[in-house]
Amino acid sequence: MSGALRLAPVAEARALLPGAAVEPQVMPLARAIGHVLAAPVRAQGPVPPAAVALREGWAVAAAATEGAGPYAPVPLPGLARVAPGEALPAGTDAVLPDFARDGALVLEAVAPGEGVRPPGEDAAAGAVLREAGQLLAPLDLVLEAAGVTEVAVRVPRVALRGVPGLEALVRAEGAVPVEAGAGLVLAALGEAERVLCPAIAMRPGEAVAVGLVGGVPALLLPPDPAGMLAGWWLLGRPAVRAMAGRVAPAGQRVALARKVASAIGFTEAVMLGPDGVPVGALGAAAGVLVVPPEREGYEAGAVVAVEGV
Repeated sequence: MSGALRLAPVAEARALLPGAAVEPQVMPLARAIGHVLAAPVRAQGPVPPAAVALREGWAVAAAATEGAGPYAPVPLPGLARVAPGEALPAGTDAVLPDFARDGALVLEAVAPGEGVRPPGEDAAAGAVLREAGQLLAPLDLVLEAAGVTEVAVRVPRVALRGVPGLEALVRAEGAVPVEAGAGLVLAALGEAERVLCPAIAMRPGEAVAVGLVGGVPALLLPPDPAGMLAGWWLLGRPAVRAMAGRVAPAGQRVALARKVASAIGFTEAVMLGPDGVPVGALGAAAGVLVVPPEREGYEAGAVVAVEGV
């Protein structure tokens, strides 16, 4: 007489999937967008590298304008005109506005640094601009202004077998889908040559399993959207993040609009709308609440930690 199938805790199933970060690779900054940094990014020099004009005007040595006024103009011929963002000529430390000059005469004194951005105002040389474990976004191309041309990133290789709908989710974590040489496989049920963990204490996704596909650790996912997404969120995504060395982004605190019930012993992934109301697999989810196995859920109005989707 066979006993009931044992439900493995999510943590036990997760331990069967990759947990080590892949080797870093160096690539141009533009190509690295969408991948996870393997090392901190530092400013290659001060930013800006030299004093630059904040406004249009005339570059001057502030000391030379001392005492200038409408009734006591100071003659300063040959001043260089500068545009915003332009480096100041050597020997100058301020920008004289147009209204403070009449021909070669200065009509108003300026203080050192007036109308100027000093060197290193945005970042000192060697300053950490991005931490290791951060996913680079398109806006991070601004790092080029700090002399950053190449960065070290980790790029997990993930094979998809019968679950093409997960490609965008895989890429969003900094990984790349591949046909060969994968460190992790996300596959439909029935693709595995060996099942290591046939039943997991999670909801939804009671049919999710862990096994081997081509000798590679594989997360085996059911065809229903709710189970597939829960399997990805609770098992697949943490594995890809571990491979990428990604630091989990900060979550948010949300007040539940309705009670969330859960069964003791099960880890449950609950998708929430922007108003804190649970939604189905096809709903417009703004975040996911993970109910740990030791809880029976949360009452309406409870403030819970939620990670955005």
